[in-house]
Amino acid sequence: MRGPAPAMAVFFVFILFFGNLALEAGERQILIKVAQYPNAIEFNCPNGAAWELGGRKKWIKPSDKCKIEGTIVASALKRFHVIVADIPFRDAPKTDESVSAWKAAGWPVHTIVLGREFSGPGGRSFAADGRRTFVGVGIFGDFASAGELVASLSESGGSPFVHEEVVNLSQGRVTLKINGEVQAVGQELALEPTQLIHLYKVEFAAGYPWHGFEDRDYRGRLLVRWGAHDALDCVLQSDLDSVLAGIVPSEISAKADVGALQAQAVAARGEIMSSIGVNHAGEGFDTCSEQHCQVYGGETPYVASIALKIAPTRGMVLAHQSGSILDAVYASNCGGHGEANHLVWTTEPDPVLIGIWDTAAPLPLDLSEEEQAGRFIRNLAADCFCNDPSVEGGDKFRWNKTISAPDWKTVESKLGIGRIKRVTDLARGFSGRIYQMSFIGDQETKTVKKELTIRQLLGSLRSSCFIAAWKLDSAGYIVGADLSGAGFGHGVGMCQTGAQALAKRGWTFDRILAHYYPGSLLKKWY
Repeated sequence: MRGPAPAMAVFFVFILFFGNLALEAGERQILIKVAQYPNAIEFNCPNGAAWELGGRKKWIKPSDKCKIEGTIVASALKRFHVIVADIPFRDAPKTDESVSAWKAAGWPVHTIVLGREFSGPGGRSFAADGRRTFVGVGIFGDFASAGELVASLSESGGSPFVHEEVVNLSQGRVTLKINGEVQAVGQELALEPTQLIHLYKVEFAAGYPWHGFEDRDYRGRLLVRWGAHDALDCVLQSDLDSVLAGIVPSEISAKADVGALQAQAVAARGEIMSSIGVNHAGEGFDTCSEQHCQVYGGETPYVASIALKIAPTRGMVLAHQSGSILDAVYASNCGGHGEANHLVWTTEPDPVLIGIWDTAAPLPLDLSEEEQAGRFIRNLAADCFCNDPSVEGGDKFRWNKTISAPDWKTVESKLGIGRIKRVTDLARGFSGRIYQMSFIGDQETKTVKKELTIRQLLGSLRSSCFIAAWKLDSAGYIVGADLSGAGFGHGVGMCQTGAQALAKRGWTFDRILAHYYPGSLLKKWY
């Protein structure tokens, strides 16, 4: 590690977001961002609703046509940190070791603590469960400058990333109109529906191939205000378990057998509880309804039946042997073998999230080795739990994709290294997923790290577990490729396709969870 300057001071930046999660009996409320609009929102309330804005309170009738208009006054203020280590808050010695190493290399080190303490029933403490310590070596006023340092550090073999700190949310006015008439103006609108709020044209899956807009219904108190992205945020205040009943059918097939639904509920609950105040520090809510956190589609026809099916898991989470709540991440289809968390994200290795075979017994293959990975990927009939076309996601076990000549030009443009002659230095994880690859251009060579970055670079691949047949022109330059791949998603934690297949075989949720999260403990926290 080489530093740019001999500034030796260590700065400590504490970003403790005190969200709205309460785990005392009868409460357990969370704030979940369910929608974002540039500056206008149309909605109605089929059974009526109370509203409050700018000191005024009134009632919306079922027949009223409602619109919210926003006027921004000041943009959000952000800082961008270059992070070189992401360490559990409870592991202070590891943090000290990282800080000392970067200081010794001459870097101006600072740390950021994300997350917050909270307690459960009977005084049971969740302190430090989800809190994270980021070790940073640079703070910038714009993303591009931080990105340049990340690129430089990456060339030295590290896996740094940019953390966006929200210093101030954007500021502006919110105007409520009912049937075309202005009712009130203020900074935050609160809606209390008798039953549901119907939002029109909710955007979902931004940045993904299935991106779109749809009308959605929500149950609970809805807050509308300017947020961290110079847009209007719609933040729902609702009971944690009610939200889970909406997350489960959004993240896994609502038609899955009960064991898979219950396993999904436990995993999703743990993911929320372990990351309070981490993923959206300073943004005014606990979690979001997109792939960034967990998908939540609001009140769908499945919610009531799902709530009954997952009720036996109420309050249950997975924990480490130390007692801390596990961030029980999951992916659509592991492709036959799960991946280790530290090879996907810049985090310390988790003894539970190690990546396991999705088979009855481990296969005699080392998928980090190129030839063996290729052999496994080509095996369309591999006897894996997630190779089950009868359950949702089973068709993602194996896939093919062609990168056309125009698409390859896009890849070259993104890399900015001229025409590419070779792709080399592939590094594969335990699942065969590529987490590092180098592109040799006629101007320079660039190394790309992290499975999601690789997937996005090559055209939104289903996973980074693939083999490629590169197409060359007469001069030896790459002009396209035929890819054969395995799985869908990052592959860490529970394989949702495999979980459905196992539930279909009669596995209970606790047995499914024990398979995908080896060494974890199933605990009831409330």
